[in-house]
Parts: sequence; structure tokens; C-alpha cells
Amino acid sequence: MNIYVISANSYHLVDLEIKKIIKDQVPLVFNLNSCSIDDLLEEASYFDLTGEPKYLIASNADFLSSSKLSDKDENKLLSYLKNPNLNTIIIFTTYAPIDNRRKIVKFIKDQYKVINIPAWDKLKMKEEARNYLINKGYKIDNDSINYIVNNVYNNIDILYNELDKIILYYTNKNKIIYYKDIESIIGKEIDSNNYHFINAVIEKNLEEALRIWKNLKVYKVDSLTLINLLAREYRLMYNIKVLEKKNISLNELAHNLSLQDWQIKKLYNNSLKYRREELLKNLYLLANMDLKIKKGDNDKDIILYPFLLEVCV
Repeated sequence: MNIYVISANSYHLVDLEIKKIIKDQVPLVFNLNSCSIDDLLEEASYFDLTGEPKYLIASNADFLSSSKLSDKDENKLLSYLKNPNLNTIIIFTTYAPIDNRRKIVKFIKDQYKVINIPAWDKLKMKEEARNYLINKGYKIDNDSINYIVNNVYNNIDILYNELDKIILYYTNKNKIIYYKDIESIIGKEIDSNNYHFINAVIEKNLEEALRIWKNLKVYKVDSLTLINLLAREYRLMYNIKVLEKKNISLNELAHNLSLQDWQIKKLYNNSLKYRREELLKNLYLLANMDLKIKKGDNDKDIILYPFLLEVCV
């Protein structure tokens, strides 16, 4: 088999499958977000002078899922797949679900190997986390496993990142993992970064908002989550402006909006930087973005960028 497709919502799981295929070989990597199909096929067509198999990783092969190839590129790829260089192994990877209706997907599934790794539920995450630690000689109780899994936002890559942090913490220590240590080791980084991202946007600090957003994308935080958090913040600020016109005190505002005193003070101070019309406009933009994403008209990461450019001015 010299053509593979690997689909999973985890970099870690994709990497594990790649290693099973290539063993100890060093592959060439083509990121299809920045490389063309022509670049990939040109390299795939070359014969290695040593006669050794050549491994190519074609990452972000999203034409198998959400995006599309041009007819020209699809025909070129199909032509190669029908008569490939048998000395070259190509591994296509995508982190989005494969669209089985596509012509190119149907052909690959019929002729080659497709490895589709389903998303893990919490039970599976707990099982894999426990096995990962046990295989490295550690003992851990159920409460600690539950705490870990409940704080990784159903993200497999964050799960393994946190497990490796735990192992690093226990290097040269007892191999028994304690709950009290887990509480201090497992960071609240995502919640913290979400908060700082929203704060940077509200403060109209574009540079800081883009920097934090880039970090959040490493953790694969869903942009829809950020859109909803921003909408909540603007909505509360708008409600404060409406209620303020009725001469309602901050204590009454906190009660009416079910917020704590410190939250209402922060929102009130932020609301002073905005006009009601501006808050309504931002809410309209966010609602429109949410609708377009759910209808599949726009990519959720791409659509957020121009919004940040518009509101952080």
C-alpha cells in the first residue's frame, strides 16, 4: 500500500498513525495550505537514486473534507493515483471529517487505505489517559483521572500535553500520582487565555487579540466559542447601557443580570467606552457570523479575522 489517508481531530493521533506507517524513516512534509498539488506530485514522481522507499506527508489535505480542489488539480491527482510511483508512499492527513460523497474520496477508499479515527468520548479519554500513565509506571486514582479529563475541553491533544506535564512533574519522584498535585499541575491556561482574548478585543487591542488568538488555535479552541463569548460580553454591556438610562444602581444591575459585583463594575467601566449603536452593530456582526458558519457558508477561523480588524479600531 503506497497511498494513505489519515483523518482525526487530534494531531497526536494522526502522528501515531504516521509513525506506524513510516517506522523510523524520515518523511518529506508538504503542507497543502502553502504547497500546491503540483509540488507534491512532482516530488512523488521522482525515483530515489538509492532505491529506498520515499515517504511524503501531505498535511492539511482538506480537499478530502471541507474545501475543494480545482477541477484541474483534482484531475492531476486522480491521474497520479491511477498510476502512482510505487517507490513513493504518500500519506494525506486532515483534521476534519472526510466527505465520503466526493469523487476523489470514493476513489481513494476503493483503491487505497483510509484510516478514519473517530472522536473520543469522555469514557475513552479516561481509559486512554489511565493506560498512558500506567504504561509509564505510574499509579493514579479515579478522582485524579476524572479531574484531568474534565479540564481538557474534550481535546485529545491538550489531554496528552497535560499528561506529559504530570510525568515531568513526577520525574525523580514517587510514581504515585496524588489528586492535590493534579489540581496544581493542570493549568487553567485556556480559560485564562479566553478571558484575556475577550478583554483584548473589548479594549480594542488588535495586536494582543491576534497574539492570544494564535495561541488559542494551537489548543484548537473553537472560534465559535470565542464568537459566543464576545457576543455575551457585548450583550451584557448593551443591557447595562439600557438599564443605566433607567437610573438603576450597580447593585440592582448586578441582581438583574445575575452577576457578581466585580463583574458588573468591570462591564460597566467597559461599557463607557462604547456607544449603544456600536454595541448593537458588533452584536449584529457576530450573529451574522454565527449564522454563516452554521450554514457552512464561511470558515469559522477565516471569518473571525476581518471582524477583529473591524472592531479593534
